[in-house]
Amino acid sequence: MTWLHPLPLGTKTEEQKMFRRVLTSFEADLRLHHLEENALSKHAAELHRRTGGYFKALTYVISTAAVIAIQSGSENITMKEIDTATAQLGT
Repeated sequence: MTWLHPLPLGTKTEEQKMFRRVLTSFEADLRLHHLEENALSKHAAELHRRTGGYFKALTYVISTAAVIAIQSGSENITMKEIDTATAQLGT
């Protein structure tokens, strides 16, 4: 698999772990003041569905959601920010 292939989120435990590890890494790097624990991980299936598992699309959605969270003052990523970010992505 290369970075051009989508990250799988199948029924295999290892596939699910891979996608969730990516989300956990994003959560660790986000510097939002009120970011809830597992803010992205708890929406793993929905994030995968909306991005197709493609890293570039996932990165766009998460970074856009973070900007929206900063601009709104919530400093947290919820489905509201994800919805707005994916709407901008066109999915």
